[in-house]
Amino acid sequence: MRGTRIAAGVLCALALGACALSPTMERAVPAEACPGERYVGVGPGDTTAVRWYRAAEGRDVQLAGRWCATVGDPVLRLAPTGDFPSWAEGSALAVASWNMQINGGDLYGFLAGEFGLDCSGPRPILESGRPPFVLLLQEAWRYSQELPFTESSRIIPWAIDEDTDGAWDPATPRPLLEGEHDIVETAEACGLALVYVPSARNGPDTGSRPREDKGNAILSVLPLTTPIALDLPLEGGRKVAVASTVRAPDGGRVRVVTSHLDVASTLVRGLISGNQTRSRQANGLIDGLARAERDGPLTNAVVVGGDFNAWVGSETALKLMRQAFPESPEWDGLGTRGSFPPDHIFFRRRDTTFSIDEYRRVGELYGSDHNARRLMLRQSRAGN
Repeated sequence: MRGTRIAAGVLCALALGACALSPTMERAVPAEACPGERYVGVGPGDTTAVRWYRAAEGRDVQLAGRWCATVGDPVLRLAPTGDFPSWAEGSALAVASWNMQINGGDLYGFLAGEFGLDCSGPRPILESGRPPFVLLLQEAWRYSQELPFTESSRIIPWAIDEDTDGAWDPATPRPLLEGEHDIVETAEACGLALVYVPSARNGPDTGSRPREDKGNAILSVLPLTTPIALDLPLEGGRKVAVASTVRAPDGGRVRVVTSHLDVASTLVRGLISGNQTRSRQANGLIDGLARAERDGPLTNAVVVGGDFNAWVGSETALKLMRQAFPESPEWDGLGTRGSFPPDHIFFRRRDTTFSIDEYRRVGELYGSDHNARRLMLRQSRAGN
């Protein structure tokens, strides 16, 4: 009987603890600065420096600060260098979301196969008749010896793709191996605009591989403005959603967002939170984007793609996203990591001239363990 009362008390305490957890996001301040972070004043126009939002709970702030101290600065190259078409009236914008599995995904192959962009020559060439595009990436990576030195610890994830053999001499430039696609070098080779914000290191410094970090990125043939980083509630690991803005044919703003939620939290954290890992992160993402809208400038439409690590299509995190993005295209029931449905694109609009066409799963994996999702975003003439 006494054991039953103790167990009931523990469960009650855990339930109360779960209820006390908040996913609320707030503007980050300089005292808690991550690399490259600074407080960007809000004005009527677009910004060219990263505007940061962070989960407000004290634990989230403390842990996010420890994680972000291990990575490098964000990379902002807001203007494409390639000769690409604009988003013209009457045409569509192709938007895809893809978890490229660090070194596993063939990013050059994806750009060629899905968008018709050939980066193999001295200058990138977009196949005639192809629409402009934005690619929302998860598990993008960047290698640089300028990253802080990090040894093994609880805040350094294990390295994805540990095929580098032997010691690596940091004084010697390391050529990319076949199948590797550093996000910064890819953007340069393909003439694309880039916003990259790392979330974590890709393994500790052991001398057997270069220093790498990983996170979310946006590649675009259109100019990008108003980059935003959203440091989501920290559960199993640090996850930073990345947003930026492109201009529609009529000049309206379309915010594009890439996000990656945790697949699982720790056992203790799962008990304390009532297994709300992805729900907290989804609510944090929703709240952060709402705060960005209030801070301005307002956007006419928002497209959010990502790996939500859902096990089933009815998962709470996906329901929360659909409630917040009511014009989202219907899920077709197809899995994007085997039979599991982690990858989705969500949509909402203030301007009814925007609509979604051709939402589908990309059939080819391009070397990743995830299928991508893609859609066509159209803007009709007002009144049509």
